[in-house]
This record gives sequence, C-alpha cells and structure tokens, in this order.
Amino acid sequence: MKFVDRVLDKSNSYNYYKNNYEKIEKKYKKSIKEIKKLKNENTILNKNLSSSYDEIIKLQKRLGKFSKPIIMKKLIDEEYSDLTIAIKTPNPVGHHHWGDYFFAVALKKSFEKKGFNVLIHERENWYDTTVKADINIILRGKYEFTPMFDAINVMWNIYDPEKIRKEEYEQFDICFISSIRYANELSEELNTTVKPLLQCTDPDIFYSEYDDSISEDILFVGSTRGFYREIIKDIMETDFDVAVYGRGWPEFIDEQYVNGFFIPNEELHKYYSSCKILLNDHWETMRELDFPSNRLFDALACGTFVISDKIPSAETLFEGNVVTYDGVDDLNSKLEYYLTHDEERIKIAEKGKKIVLKNHTFDNRADEILSELKNLN
Repeated sequence: MKFVDRVLDKSNSYNYYKNNYEKIEKKYKKSIKEIKKLKNENTILNKNLSSSYDEIIKLQKRLGKFSKPIIMKKLIDEEYSDLTIAIKTPNPVGHHHWGDYFFAVALKKSFEKKGFNVLIHERENWYDTTVKADINIILRGKYEFTPMFDAINVMWNIYDPEKIRKEEYEQFDICFISSIRYANELSEELNTTVKPLLQCTDPDIFYSEYDDSISEDILFVGSTRGFYREIIKDIMETDFDVAVYGRGWPEFIDEQYVNGFFIPNEELHKYYSSCKILLNDHWETMRELDFPSNRLFDALACGTFVISDKIPSAETLFEGNVVTYDGVDDLNSKLEYYLTHDEERIKIAEKGKKIVLKNHTFDNRADEILSELKNLN
C-alpha cells in the first residue's frame, strides 16, 4: 500500500493526521524555544540542554509519523504552493563558485516554476529550523547529511559514490543516483527506494553564443584536484595543443597551455560555444560506475562538439553524439579527423544539443523527482 493510500485508508484520516501533527508541533516549537533560552544562558553543558535535545529528537520522530502523510497528500493533490523544499548543497556559506551551488540554483528555479517555495541551505545552514521544510533534497557530494524525521528526505548522489555507506542510503525516503548502472545495483541491495536520476543542464545558462576573442581549437575546463588528469596527460602526448582553464595546472603542465584559473559560470557557455572541440573526462570511480559528468550535458546544450574518455553512458545517452577515445593514438587520430571535417563535427554537435534540450534539463529532472515522490511506498 502506498504512503498516501495509508493516509486515505482511515475514516477522516487527513484530519486525524493534521490534528495530531498540530498538537505535537506546539510541543516541538516549545522545545526549540527552551533550547534557545538555555543556549542564551550559556548552559551548553547543562543536563537540561541535553534532555531538551533528546526531547526534540523524540518530537521530530512523532512529527514525522503525522507530517509525512500530510506532505504526501499535498504532493498528490499538487498543492505545491503549500510545500517548502530545502535544497542542501555541500558548499560553505558564500562559496558560490562551487558547481554544487550552481546546481542547486538551477534546481530551485525549476521547482519554483511549479509553485513550490524553495530554499537553498549551504552547509552551515543545513539544520536551520527557521523555516520548516517539507521536503529536503540533499545534493550528496563530500559531506553526509542527517535526515530530519518530520520531512520527506531525498538524496541525490551526483558524484563521489565510494564515499557513501549503504547505511546512509537507508536513512532516506528515496535515493537518486546519477548513474543508471549503479542505481540498478543499489536497488538490489537496499531496502529504501533507489532510482536513477542523471545530471542535467540549465538552458538559460548554457546556450550557444560564439565569441571570436576566446575561440580555441581544443579546450579543457577543470581543476586538477591535486592529480594529473589522464585526458590532459594524453593530449600532451599528441601532436595538438590545448587551452586549459582551471586551478592547479602549472604544477603539471607547461604554463603556455594554462589560459586561466577560473571562468565564471555565467560566462562558461561562451567558451564552450567558441571552441571546435571540448575535452571531457571523469574521475576514476565515476568512470568505473558509469556516472556521466555534468560537463557533457552543459557542453552539448551549447552545441559543442565533445571528445570524452570512454564511459558507456557517454555514447548511449546521447545516441553516439559524444565521441569517446581509447588511448593516446586514438585521441590523436580523432582530433586530427574532426578538426579537418567541420561539417561532420558541427552536425554531431547539433544532434547532441537537441537530445539534451529535449531530455536532460533541470525541468526534466524536477518532473522525474515529483513523479517518483508521488509513488513512494
């Protein structure tokens, strides 16, 4: 029996859940005030504060029993304006150059189009109770989030899958994985609901806009994270030059190839649109577990021709309109071929763009998330 069906299974069940929720919520708010009072009185080590926190947890669990069915019914009835979503992004407060932050902003916009109230909580504000969120969406990168009992908790594992324990997944109402293959594997191992949900792009940010002043034959955008990335190592062994943007590269390559350390997100589409070939790669675990990178979606939305390291979904998702390579010789021959076959290169890029704009936008993903939430068991 589905979650929402259990709500409707009792006579007057909605009022039953709503009335009980309101009673417990009053106690919950009283306990929050008590904690703030104790903190103001500098009684951090006071037993009263510890017991108040214990009471908060108990009340949250009781609230969850009554609040989740109410949230589910509002979702089913599409009463979106009565619901608040909190998107939890791992970047620290004020660090708005992280890709996770841009991801959260784009997702926020797509849910707001549907009428939801949407907040972005940066890492220090993850557990902010100033405004109660009905649905928490955790963009799971480097840091673990402890779910809240009185909300529907959604994990979206975008990258770094090796850092997440199986026990962590089980705490969430539903887990989305940015790999079809890995989602299918996890769904066989876990009790919680696991679904694939790939990365995507925001067409308002990533679109075609050629700028001759920054045009390059071959472009790579990405930091080192302290490692000599394989695709850059490979191209350095070919007959071709590459323009590299990203932090940490002077440690690994000649500075003649380093064109800059940072491109603002709102300018990135121009660089993608103005190169003939964009190089893309994946961290080892993402490649092994078939997590296609966000750069593929963003670049294709700009009508950019992409050569990527070999990952199954790079070829299948975009119907062959992302070219992959296998080894230095293969990379060299493909660079030589596509730099001298303009019409074919442009045709491939345009096909890739159509596929992404039809199937892989944040609006698409918001629809998928809502569809899966409404079918929660």
